[in-house]
Order: sequence, then structure tokens, then C-alpha cells
Amino acid sequence: MNRSIFEKDGMRWLRTYLVTPPLSAACFLLFWASSWIAHPFDRSGRTHHAIARFWSWLLLRSAGVRIRTSGLDRLSARGLYLYVSNHLSFADTPVMAACLPTEFRFMARSGLMKWPIIGGHLRRGGHIPVHREDARGAARSMAEAVRMLREAGRSVLIFPEGTRGSGQLQAFKGGAAHLAIQAGVPVVPLALTGTADVLPRRAFLLRPGIVHVRAGEPVPTAHLTARDRPALTRELEKRVAQLLTGPLPSA
Repeated sequence: MNRSIFEKDGMRWLRTYLVTPPLSAACFLLFWASSWIAHPFDRSGRTHHAIARFWSWLLLRSAGVRIRTSGLDRLSARGLYLYVSNHLSFADTPVMAACLPTEFRFMARSGLMKWPIIGGHLRRGGHIPVHREDARGAARSMAEAVRMLREAGRSVLIFPEGTRGSGQLQAFKGGAAHLAIQAGVPVVPLALTGTADVLPRRAFLLRPGIVHVRAGEPVPTAHLTARDRPALTRELEKRVAQLLTGPLPSA
């Protein structure tokens, strides 16, 4: 048994440090080239989303990361949603891109827009920068997210904790509820587990493992007003917490 564990750990080490780096480099090169080539022909971001979806699937697959989902079958591929999820790792967004059924833009801290390769794609793909230290910039980000939902017809993904957590769900900020009420779209609670294991803090290489994504029932918001924001914030946090303690998806 000990030998079996040793062999398994050895294979994980080989895959993480010898196989994953060149494959990841190839994936990033493909991602960068595809994004640049597509941009002059499609300014809507639709092609960029398709590229990101394929790149995310390829990157995770090549690193030995498998995704198990539950509840996503209740969502329409043509639906318009605000997705809210807990946040554990930089791997969260590629996992979401690989498995969510609708095209979406996500709200990312503005610093990510300056990253090599990734930042350029985020800008060209129409993802929304969040300026945490700038109240006016934050207001512009929220207005852009509302426009994305109402006018552009694109779903939006937001992490209401505001930053990566340490494993325990942190209190949700009110921005997600405000956005949902302003746009009048259903909110889909999502629970992620396993991403902090495949890409821990301060790590640069994905590790083999299983990631679980659980989706709850969409929460309608068309009947809500601004005064309902605190209650909706609490409800969304409660639903994500319940999903985190629910049964793990098997497929």
C-alpha cells in the first residue's frame, strides 16, 4: 500500500513539474495567438469567449485536472444570468469558463488586466475591471456590468467575497445583489471546491486533481428593488454556503 502511495505521488510530481510546464506554455502560446488573430474580426467578444472556453478545457485537461459538476443541467444555454461563486484560487475562472453553459464576462480586479497574455485577452474579450480603491471606478464597473446584462445580452460572473478566501466562505459584499437588482436577471449561486488544491496560493503550476462545481436554483430578481439588496445579499451567501456543504457531484 505504501509503495502504491509512493508511486502515485511520484507520478503526480512528474506530471506537475515535467509534463505540465511545456504543455501549459504551448496552451498559453496558442491562447495568445488566437486572441490576437480573432480581435480584428470580432469586437463583440464572442469569439474570445469560445477561445477562452477551449483554452481552459485544454489547459486543465493537460494538467490532469478533472471537473465534476451538478445542477448546471437546470440552466439554459441561451439563458441570461448573473453567476455568483465563492473564490478560492486563480484556477476558479478557467474552471468556470470550461463548464458554464452560457457565454459570460467576469468582473476581475483591475490588476489582472495588466498581466502578460491574460490581461490582453481580458481587455479584448470585454471582461470588466474592478477598481477596488477607486469609488468612481467601481461605480463605472458596476454600470458596465449592468449594460453587459441588459443591452449586450451577456451573462456576468462575480465573486461576491471580493477576494480569494482561505477555505471558509467570507461575508458577501453587496455589489452582486445591487447588480442583479439593477439588471433584473436571475442569480445562479455556484459553489467551487478543489481549485485551491490544484492551484494553491503563490503556485504557478496546476496540479492534477478533481474540482467540483455545484449550481443551485436560479434566484429571480425582477420583482426586487434597491431596498431588498441586504436581504438578497444574505440569501445568496446562504445558498452558496448550503451548496458547499451538499453532496459532491459524481460526474
